[in-house]
Amino acid sequence: MKKDNKNSFAETVKKYKLPIICISALVAVLVAIAVINSISTAYLRPYEKKYNIKYPRHIAEEFCDAYGANSAVCGMLTFDDTDEKIFVTSDVYQNGNHFDSGSAIDDGKQIKSIGLESSATEIEKLYSSVKGYNGCKQKVTLTDIYGKSKTYQVIAAYYANILGKDDNGYVFPYFAHGDLTEDSFNQYEDRVHCRSLYHPSYDMTYTDNYLSINVDTEFMKDFKFVILCVEVDGKVKPYTDAVKNKKIHYPQVWYDKHDKHNPYWLSSQWQPEVYTDKKHKTTEKM
Repeated sequence: MKKDNKNSFAETVKKYKLPIICISALVAVLVAIAVINSISTAYLRPYEKKYNIKYPRHIAEEFCDAYGANSAVCGMLTFDDTDEKIFVTSDVYQNGNHFDSGSAIDDGKQIKSIGLESSATEIEKLYSSVKGYNGCKQKVTLTDIYGKSKTYQVIAAYYANILGKDDNGYVFPYFAHGDLTEDSFNQYEDRVHCRSLYHPSYDMTYTDNYLSINVDTEFMKDFKFVILCVEVDGKVKPYTDAVKNKKIHYPQVWYDKHDKHNPYWLSSQWQPEVYTDKKHKTTEKM
């Protein structure tokens, strides 16, 4: 009888040995994952206590204070020509620095658009003259809250009105964003070229990605100063050969103020046409 019991116990152990090993291994893995997660997020605890909020996993620590103060913060702009670190929100309805309505840091679109307060940046001082531009590093970095960055180079700068009454009922879409049709992009390129204060040797291409940044200005009432940047890989090589645009296309109110004829007065009031689907089958006017 005792022998039978021993055999029965041995068979039971043998029968459940593999499941026991598997369960033990799984428990060990889960414990290890929990420990690793606890260690990897330990830096968040002081911030969670300070701001009484839950942070996104793996948010970069340099964003913790800004995110704690405003959970709409989604990215940061830095300019190599200044010491500025400008946190940007995803909410256009908040006062401050934000992605323009319909644009987002992670949308993967051809053109992104960001609006800044004049108090946040000195980009107008840096990029509003050909001399200033040629002497700048021209590098702009956009970083998301997880620390992933994209590098851009400034390739154009211009002034735009925000009220239609200042340009014969027209507001040039300086805030254009998304995936433009190729024809619409060519129109956009031509109009930026005419408006830009200077021209470097870079030629805009449909296959590149762009970042447009607009900022409040005192150049004229209800105007914006806008820089257009192209996404680049690796190190930025500054353009030092930009030449002044001798026939800048300003809004009509500028010509009225300076008692000058507007050579562009017959220009069409163009509006961008953008794709509304990922397969680029349907479009709409912005």
